[in-house]
Order: sequence, then C-alpha cells, then structure tokens
Amino acid sequence: MNKEVRAFLLKKLDLVLLLCGALIFAVSSEGRAHPGHEGDTETAAGSSSSLPAPQVSITEDGGYRVIKANGVPNHEIGQFPGPGCPNAASAQSYSLRMPLHPKTNANFTQLKQQSIGVAVNGVPFDPGTAEYWKNDHSSIWHIEALGGSKSLGLDQNHAHVQPNGAYHYHGIPTGLVSALGGTGGKSSLLGYAADGFPIYLQTSGGRSSYQLKVGTRPSGTAGPGGKYDGTYTADYEFVQGSGDLDEANGKTGMTSEYPEGTYYYVATAEFPFYPRMLKGTPDASFQRGPPGGGPGGGGKASGPGGQGGGGKQGGDPIKKFDKDGDGKISMEEAPGPMKTNFAKHDTNGDGFIDADEAKLLPSPRNQGGPGGGAPPPQ
Repeated sequence: MNKEVRAFLLKKLDLVLLLCGALIFAVSSEGRAHPGHEGDTETAAGSSSSLPAPQVSITEDGGYRVIKANGVPNHEIGQFPGPGCPNAASAQSYSLRMPLHPKTNANFTQLKQQSIGVAVNGVPFDPGTAEYWKNDHSSIWHIEALGGSKSLGLDQNHAHVQPNGAYHYHGIPTGLVSALGGTGGKSSLLGYAADGFPIYLQTSGGRSSYQLKVGTRPSGTAGPGGKYDGTYTADYEFVQGSGDLDEANGKTGMTSEYPEGTYYYVATAEFPFYPRMLKGTPDASFQRGPPGGGPGGGGKASGPGGQGGGGKQGGDPIKKFDKDGDGKISMEEAPGPMKTNFAKHDTNGDGFIDADEAKLLPSPRNQGGPGGGAPPPQ
C-alpha cells in the first residue's frame, strides 16, 4: 500500500471516529439530569417533564423557620394524571413558617383544611383526604388514602396531586428517604410540622398506638357496614400503651439535631402515618385557601406575617376585643360567638386567646344588610 492511499484511509478513519464520538456524547447528554444534578437522577421529577427544577430554601427570621418552595419534589414521582388521580402536578408558590422554639400545649390542636407540615424538600405532608362515604361531609366516615380498600391514585412515594396541582405526601416519602441517604442515612429528619416541632422517619422505637377496631361498622343509614379494615379514619382507635407514640403520633426524646431533647412527630408506615392533631399551635401560613392559603389551598401560601384566620376582612381580633391591653382575649372580653367556642380556640388551655391562637380564628363572613360590617370571629 503506497503512502498516498494509507494517508487517505487514515483520514477517513479519523472522520468516522469523530462522528461516532459525537453521537455517543449526544445520546449520553440526553439522559442526564438537569444542570447542577449531573449523575443524581433522584433529583429529576420523573414522569412530569413539564415540571421545573425543584426549588426550596430554609432560613431563620425573627424567631421563625421560614420555608419557601415551589413544591416540586427532588425525586421521581408517579404518572399524573393517572388512575385514581386525575390531576396534573404543577409548581406551586409556598412561603411557610413555624416557630424555631415551639411550645407544647395542654391540649392537642385538631386539624382541619390544612396540611400538617412540610418536608425538607418543600413538599407538604397532608395525610387527610376530601372523600367521604356517600360524599356526606357531615358523616364520620372519612375515607383514608392509605391502608384501606379505596384507591386514590397514590404513587411509589405514597403521594398524589391536589386539583390545584400540589403534589403532597400521605405516607412515608420513599423517594425523599432515598435522597436523604435511605434508612441508614445520616439523619432521619424528614421535615417540620406546622407548629414547629420536627418530623422524623419511623424507627424501632416509634410504633403507632392506633389500632383497628374489632367487629363491623354500623350499616344502613348509620354507616357503610363491613369489617373495620382501615378504609375509613373512624376504623381506628387510639389504644394507650399499645405503641410508643401519643395521640399525635409523637413522643419526647433526643435526636442528632436536638441532643438536649425535644418533642417530635414520627412518620409511620401504619395509621395515622402523620399526626392528625398537633401538640403545639400551628402557624396560620399552613391554612388552606384565602386568606391563609397554605399548601393545597385555593391560592398561593401566605408568607411570614401573612394573614391567617383573623385576617384583613375583620381586622386584628386582639386589637378589637382586648379591652385591658394585656395582648390577649379573655372569656369576659370575647364576643358572643367566640365565647361559645372559647375552649376550642384556647388551644393551650390557659384561659386566654393569645396572638398565635387569634391567627387561627375563623375569618369573619362579610354579610351585608342594615348596619353593614362583618360579624366577629366565632
């Protein structure tokens, strides 16, 4: 083979190798995660290519922990819309806060129409549902998302999507746990409750104290009948001493983040999965819809200092009804409707409605008519 032929063939070979290399690079680049997470496929929002990159910030401001996030998880998610869940996931705009040094109350605070907390990746914990037996919202037969016979389209992370596009967890967030290093990770801290206390992953010392009731449910007009199997919240009852946790799925102990000890909640694999009541006072930023507008609500979440239940519509209840200037509302100072429900609003049982409790007062309903104005919070 003469020199001219050899040189020609070598040039052709170089060109072929160059083209092959370019093709390999293009294919490998197409499968990469978004910039900043190369090689970390857990941060891609799977099955939802239209979702933006996850965004979350956790800061401290004026005695509060402030979490701002777009609600996009840092792990793969299921296909939405999908069977049992017709809603598509979309980015949100959360601005949530909770006290850095929360205090426990004498009585548990029951939760309604709000998420119970938020994960460290900015995705809400929201174990409740809006489904009821025969769609009767006045009944006690509230359908559970986990553990029963009803399918609500949860994905591999025990999560699904609200009608407004908010992705949220009903059970242990397996994708987040993996992203944090798995069950053997450095920390089992999953997030924070609306009252500021931390939420940890279940360990051997974190057994729920709720048990399925024995027997069958009432039937006919009184109930759905059938065996207590976990389909409904009312299928369970709290049995003191049967587990390690209290009614709010919490306990007091030392953790790596709190070496001196703290009250904390536990995310369990069994009911109630997350607390359905809180030991402290939830911040108003977690309330759904206007004016609170928390996770899953009808609008954007309110930020620090945002209006809660006693919002703009009726002014500050403390300023309005605190006659002696002590910064609280006593039973004597409370107007009629508030006085009737005083024990419900006085969540810490100290005989007063303080500033934090006033934020959770129902919003006044703007009712026209003679005299105008709105009635006091109830």
